[in-house]
Order: sequence, then structure tokens, then C-alpha cells
Amino acid sequence: MNFSKILKHSILGLLTFILSSSCVREDVPDLRDSDYGYVQFKVYKEASYTKASSLEYLRDASKVMVMLKYGDVQISQTLTLSYSDEESAEFGLRSAKLKLLKGEYDVVAYTIFDKLDNEVYKGGARGSFEVTEGGLTVHDLTADVVARGKVRFSFVKYFLSGTKAASREYTFDEVSKVDLVLRNSTSGVRTAVKGLKTKFSTHFYDKDEVEDGYMTSSLSCDSLVSLRAGRYVVENYSLFDKSGELLELAEPVEETAFELKDNTTADVEVPVTMNESAAYIKDYYALKQIWESLDGPNWYYFGEDWPNGANWDFNKSPDLWGDQPGVQLHSNGRVALINISDFGFRGDLSPAIGQLSELVELYLGSHNDLNLVEFDPTMESGGGETARMERHKQYLSMLHPLHQLSEPVARALKEHEISIPEIALYDRYSEAEIFAMENERSISPRDITIGKLVNGLRSLPAEIGKLSKLERLYIANGELTDLPAEMSRLESLLELELYNCPKMTRCPEVLGQMPGLEVLNMGANPQLLDGEPERIIDLLSKSPSAPLIQILYLNKGNMQVLDGAAIAKMTKLGLLDLSDNRIETITEAFGNEVGPVQLYLNNNRLSSFPVNEDGVFCKMEDIETFSVSNNLFTEFPDIFSSKSIFIMGSVDFSFNHISGFQNAGNGYKGINVTTLTLNNNPELTVYPACLAESGSIIANLAFRGCSLERFEEGCFTGDKVVNIQSLDLSYNHLTKLSEELIATNVPYLYGVDLSYNRFSKFPFEPLDCAGLTVLGVRGQRNEAGERCLSQWPTGIYKHKGLRGLYLGSNNLGKIDDTISTLIYFLDISDNPEIIFDASDICAAYANKVYYLIYDKSQEIRNCEYIELD
Repeated sequence: MNFSKILKHSILGLLTFILSSSCVREDVPDLRDSDYGYVQFKVYKEASYTKASSLEYLRDASKVMVMLKYGDVQISQTLTLSYSDEESAEFGLRSAKLKLLKGEYDVVAYTIFDKLDNEVYKGGARGSFEVTEGGLTVHDLTADVVARGKVRFSFVKYFLSGTKAASREYTFDEVSKVDLVLRNSTSGVRTAVKGLKTKFSTHFYDKDEVEDGYMTSSLSCDSLVSLRAGRYVVENYSLFDKSGELLELAEPVEETAFELKDNTTADVEVPVTMNESAAYIKDYYALKQIWESLDGPNWYYFGEDWPNGANWDFNKSPDLWGDQPGVQLHSNGRVALINISDFGFRGDLSPAIGQLSELVELYLGSHNDLNLVEFDPTMESGGGETARMERHKQYLSMLHPLHQLSEPVARALKEHEISIPEIALYDRYSEAEIFAMENERSISPRDITIGKLVNGLRSLPAEIGKLSKLERLYIANGELTDLPAEMSRLESLLELELYNCPKMTRCPEVLGQMPGLEVLNMGANPQLLDGEPERIIDLLSKSPSAPLIQILYLNKGNMQVLDGAAIAKMTKLGLLDLSDNRIETITEAFGNEVGPVQLYLNNNRLSSFPVNEDGVFCKMEDIETFSVSNNLFTEFPDIFSSKSIFIMGSVDFSFNHISGFQNAGNGYKGINVTTLTLNNNPELTVYPACLAESGSIIANLAFRGCSLERFEEGCFTGDKVVNIQSLDLSYNHLTKLSEELIATNVPYLYGVDLSYNRFSKFPFEPLDCAGLTVLGVRGQRNEAGERCLSQWPTGIYKHKGLRGLYLGSNNLGKIDDTISTLIYFLDISDNPEIIFDASDICAAYANKVYYLIYDKSQEIRNCEYIELD
């Protein structure tokens, strides 16, 4: 305490002198600071020490009391210590600045205190320093602090065969946290390091023992672990996943030792044993064998999902072999899906396929190889039976687009926001393009060309029968000739595709033993020998899958006889595509228990449907699409009923030879359907009354391209006729309409197309319907092919519901009538003699809210916005 008293007396004397001097009024220089300077102390760790210290970390020091000697005067002062952050604290602390008279000072002793003012270190004499006038002197002090360094751990893979299994099989990227036990080699003291968060990454292997480009992976830790300086050995590690579940507790396969020096950082790699006997790594070795068996080095991907030319790559550590284009993995690393459809593989599939016991989906080609369809909903998976059914319905609607109604009718329905499949194509195509496709003048590819090979798959091994969890197997466009009998063990297989297999001439017998098939696609196999397509139906009907099958494709084949009794056993059958065969006969009715949602029998040779004792061909309650276009029917079959409480979606008998309706006038049962299409039946000359007489409920009727000349009496009477909302009667031989086509009978008639008939007088009858929205009367020609309609519908502007009027390709002359802007779509093109005053619609046309279809060569007056020659 004497040092403190001396310091206090010195300061007091100095203050007295200054105060007394301040009373003098004479101007003198201010010398109060002229003889002073500053000192700042820096506290560092001792580089080495022999005795234990109570100061674990330098950052724990909070204050330092320094005892100084200045000549004969001793000074004691306590100063605070500071640092920028805890990490930098271990490299030194600095004190507050101390103001002293200039001169030389000796450090007699110093004491360091912690944050609770506890004495944690005493130091002796520590040299001398000189304070210069106005300067800052820095003087170093040292503290006997535990020497520490920091460690950054990373974890690398070490593969061994036959090692002890972990707590559970895991993949390297599942590791989320690691615990370590470290042992000090000198003292034997163990230190537990817990909760190290890891980050998985793949990277090139930078060691010399592998070829260039070899990929591997590792786990890195961003956290730095602070440890006492010394030599350490990693005794064991514990690996945890993100949920905290223990994956493995093990010792490093190789001794992992490291030395840590004071204030240094060491990077330590800990080898983690990977078990080559783990099932997922066995899967990856199987992938390599499969790749090699199918000429893998020469694969070249061509498609949309991966870059062209992509191939599988095995120049990486085995646990990464599952990361390949066309391969998907379960969360545990096991192989879940393989799709090599577009890689150009060839050969015999390796028996190693049997190792993939968790495989769910296998694609060895598909009906959409070469990606001819941009979006194929059937290639999606998941969502259960309902979602799968919807995907296949969507695909069938793409594969077999229904015959479309004419453009005027489509426009009328769209005006009322009515959407049906028979107008869906107008979202992408014009009427001319649609009609060209329907008449096969324009080809739109939907799948691979029949008989074309895309891969060279020759055989499947018996081991494929081990895939007990396989749900979907697609095989297409290869050289396969048969299926192994062991496939009967595929208890989980729901979907099987054998599409376009040109070398398969006989039906695989194993189809009769498949235990649980719900979807079978054997389309595009016309090379099957006579009787073999029928045998597919027979085997399937006798198999355990018969009551389970829901979707069946046997289109584009060589079937001649359809066994109705066999189909009757498939009571869950919802989608049946037998289009593009040579079916002439259906042996018997499907019966009361089979009710397909969509049935496609297009492009066959059918002329009749059998019925059972109840007069039923099949159950009709669930039918959305019943398509039998391009067959040999001469009369519309009486297999439906207007007494049904259900209304079907679409029934299409276009491109047949229908001249009338079976049992017309003799108890015809009728039909309830949203759209009935009978286009291009040239033998049909009379619009039938039996539809109205039977009480049929029909919203849209299409008789385009027939030879209609007249209407039977009563065809637009009866209480059910009110349901009619559109009539497509274009491309017929009509010269006049039924007088029954009036608002009291068809009050909800929205669209009528009478284009390309033989009207010489304008057909005003539909205009009686206030709701009529679009009327088409284009291209009227007499029997000699001459233009025969020159009458403009005078006063048509008074119709308040009409929005479209198609009068193109007629013989209209001068128009002396008001033109209503409500009828915002007007087609007057190809009327070479027309004189048209456009003043009524000019402003609307200029503002692009009126559509006028015209020829530039026509005489159109009084609108400068209309471009003319």
C-alpha cells in the first residue's frame, strides 16, 4: 500500500502546482502534458510451462495489476484487459493505456485476475520500458496459461470386406453428427468431443494411386475443436443421422494420431469403415455387372432427361456407384428404380439383377422410347390406383383423340364454357389441321415405329424372379423372344409392358401364372403368330391376375377373334384398348359385371356386338368413352339404353357403313350420352327419329360427312330433345331443315353447323332459338358442285344471342343490312361477288374486338383499317 500512497502524494502535489499556477494572469505555455507519455501492456501465453495452471484460457483474464518502479518511486495500477473475440484472445490480450511521466520504468511484479476478480496468476519482474514524451510504449507480459490448439476433423471412407455390420446399414451421406473419444498419448487422459455437425460433399480424389477424374466423397466439420496441446489418438467414433439415431460406434481401422501445438490448427482425417458387404453397396456392384452385361462402355443416351451421350460412370468410390443417370435410390441407398430405355443397351441381362431386392421399377425400353411424345403420363408413378387410372385415361385420350366437332360448334360450346373431348384439339390445331389428321392426311407420331429396334436386349435371367418388391417392369423395342418362368414369383408386380418385341412370335406362358397384374401392355406386336394374341387373353383370364387386371393394351396387333367369355372374368377391367387389330368377331358379351370406363375398338372389322340373355353387351354405368370408329357396322347397334340413370361421355361410330339404327321403329332402346358421333357414314341418308322417340338424352350430335338428305318426322320432338345443345350436320346433302328445329323443342341449342350442304335458301330455322350462339352455313353447293346460296340473312342483326356467323365460300352479293357488333366473329371469305359495307363494325375492328374473316380481293367499303389489295 506504500506504493499507492507515494503515487497519491505525487499526483496531489502536481495538482496543487497546476492550480496555483492557474491564478497567474500572465500568458504562459500549457505544459500540463508536455512531460507525459503512455504505456500499454500486452499479455501473452507462456510458450511452455512445467506446472499446472488455474488459467485454462487466456480469454478468462479480465484485469492486470502492474507494480512499477520509477526511480525511487513505486507505482501500482490496475488495468482492464480486452480482446476482439474469443478466438483471437488466445493469441494475446491488451490492457487499457496508462499515462505516466516520461522516463524509464521497471516492472517489479504483476497479478492477473479473472472476471470475478479472483487472482489467477502472479508474475515477477518483467524487464523495463521507457515512456517517451507524447508517445505510446508497448510492453509484453506473459501468463502461465494452458497451451491449446484447435483441430478441424474430417471423415474419409475406408472400404473393407467382411467387416462387422454397423448398428444398421447406412450411406455415408446419412451421417449428420459425430462423437469422438480422443486419448492423450502422454497423460492417458481421454477427452470426449460430442455433436460435431458434418457436411457431405463429393469431390475428385487427389491421391496418386487412382486414375484421373476419380470421384469420392467425405464428411467435413466446420467447427474447430479446442484441445490442450499434446499428442492424441482417436480411440473411437460414433456416427448419428439427422434424427439422432446411432448409425455406428467403431474404432478407426487405422491408427489416427496427431500432435497439437499451442495456438496452431491441425487438420485430422478420421477413416470411417465402409462395409462392402452392406446390401446397398452390393446393389452398386450389381449395377456394374448389369452395365457390363449390356455393353455398358458403348452406351450413348439419347433423350430428354439427361445430356445426349450420357453413360454410367464407375470411376469413383463404390458407395457412389448408385449415382447414375436413370437410377434412383431409396433413402437407405438401396436401388429403387432403373431406367435405361434410351441408352442403346444390348445383350443378355446379368443374373446380378437378382441382388436388387428393393427394386420397385425397371425400364428396359418403353412405348415412348425416343420421346416422341413430349409428356407421357403413364411414365409417372405413385398416387395409387386412382391416380394411375387417370394417367392412363389421359394417355389414351392422347393416343386416340376423339373425332372433333366442327369449328363453329366448338366455338359455340366454348362461348358457354362447355368443355368436352370432342373440341379439345382446337386449343392447339385449326379445323383444317384436325380434319386432315382425322382423314389420315397428316401423321402425328405417338410412339415408336412398329418393328423398329431401339435396343438389343436378348434375354432376362431367371434371377429376375427374386425381385419380390418389383411393381413395374417395362420391356420394349428389343430382341427379347420370351420371358423366364421364374417371373411367376414376382408377387408385387402390378404393371408389365412387353411392347414392340419384333422377335417374340409366341405369347410367354408365364402370363398365365402372374399373381397380381393390374396393368398389361402388349401393344404393337403384330408379329405374333395367328392365335397367339387370342392366347394372351386366354392365359390372362385363367391366371390369378384375372380378377385384378384393370388396364389392358393389346392394340396394334393381329387379333382376329375376341373371347368375350375370357373378358367377362376380368371384372375390374376399366381401360381396354384393342384398336388397330383385325377383330371380326366377339364370341359373346362381356356381361353384366364388366364395365370398362374406356373401350377402344377402332380400326377393326367388327359389324356387330353380341348380347347376353338380358340384352346386355357390357355394363354401361361407368363408360366415359366407347369408340368403335373405322369398322364394318351397317347399323347402329341397339346395345345402350335411355332408361339408364347414367350418361356416358362419348360414343363414336365414325367411319363405318351405318345406314340406320338397329330396331329403329321396333323398340329401339335409345342411348344416354353427352356426345354421339356418327361422322363419315356415307350410307346414312336420313336423320333418324328413333333417338327422340326412344327418349335418348344427347347433348351433342355429329353427323358430319354422311349423306343426309332429309329428317324423319318427329326427330326433334319429345321431352328429351331439350337436352340438345349442338348439331354438326356439315358435309351432307341437305337442302332444307326440319320444321321441328325450333325454340320450343330445342331451347338450349347453342351451335349448329350446316356448312357444305346444298342449301339454296338461307336456313333460318335455328335462329328461332334465342340461345343460338354460332351458326355455320359455309360452302353451299348444288348437286353439280355449283355455288347455290346467295341469300344474306336479312335482319340477323336483331338476334341478341348470336356471336358467330360462318358464311364463307358462298355466292353472296351486295349486303344491304345492318351488321351487328354482337356477332363479333363473321366469316365472309371466298364470296367473290360480295359488296360489304363495314362501317357498322369498323370501330370494333380497329379496336381488335371484332373478327372479320375476308379476302383482300373482296369489295369491302367504309373502313380504312381493313387491308385490301
